[in-house]
Amino acid sequence: DRDVTGVQTCALPISPVSERPGNRPLWTVVALLVVGAGLLWLSSRLTWSWERQVTPLRGTVVVTRDGADTSAALVPLAVLAIAAVAAVLAIGGWGRRLVGVLVGLAGVATVWVGIDGVGSGFGTRPNGYPRSQILFGHGLAVLAGLLVVAAAVIVIRDAARMPRLGASYQTPGAARRRRDPDTELWQALSEGKDPTARE
Repeated sequence: DRDVTGVQTCALPISPVSERPGNRPLWTVVALLVVGAGLLWLSSRLTWSWERQVTPLRGTVVVTRDGADTSAALVPLAVLAIAAVAAVLAIGGWGRRLVGVLVGLAGVATVWVGIDGVGSGFGTRPNGYPRSQILFGHGLAVLAGLLVVAAAVIVIRDAARMPRLGASYQTPGAARRRRDPDTELWQALSEGKDPTARE
């Protein structure tokens, strides 16, 4: 193409960040980890267990305990899922795959924590026993663990394709080595330099 001055120009394709193929799995991982952490925190606030207590006025009553009191691992696992978001964004290569393995182990541990003790929700129980609440609390933890495991699988599988936070910021020497010659020419012209002059 030629502009009104007769100088030949070329149209360089612009690839928005959102359209880069590696961004979709990256943001999928981020979403899975954030949602998983949120479900874990919510699960820690719900009823997870019960116990009988004898009171002088009401006799034997059922007292419930939430997930944080029943399992001390719930909140730390939620924090770990959030920390994994930062690690996945900041680390690349084999380091990212190692993070994926650790996240996968955390996800499996989360599923185990959710399953452990869920059997108490079945069978004959006294009046006032919060069966549905206990099953729901445990179920949210299991779902959170599955989401974290899914995020780990994507990280391990697509670690090399996913961009790294700050990867676009390079040293001047590295940027010059990676730059296309045509791009260098137009960059020099836009800066008012003579691209044919030798330094």
